Amino acid sequence: MMLPLMWMSSRQKKAQQKQLERVRQLGVGDEVRTHSGFFGLIVEAYDDVVVLESEDGSQSKWARQSIAQQVNQEELLEAETEDEESSSQDAIPGVTVSDDSARDEDVRRDRD
Repeated sequence: MMLPLMWMSSRQKKAQQKQLERVRQLGVGDEVRTHSGFFGLIVEAYDDVVVLESEDGSQSKWARQSIAQQVNQEELLEAETEDEESSSQDAIPGVTVSDDSARDEDVRRDRD
């Protein structure tokens, strides 16, 4: 009973160490994603803190442990493509927006 628990525990520790090592190797100029889903570019790096710059130029401090992974350019392109596809669809399912220039008031006058 104890052997499987110890084996699973050692696997988790190895995975944590591997993730920690990957995060330590990141430096200024790397684009990353945090565990909360924030994408940013590392502009300053310290021991346990990094400063991330967002697309609009704002900068914020993040704990190095909050970085989930380095972002590849291919992943960014895929995400942008998915965003464009979802934005082209109706924002509310089942609702159709008409491009007619007639307003509701004009339609009401025609009924009378």
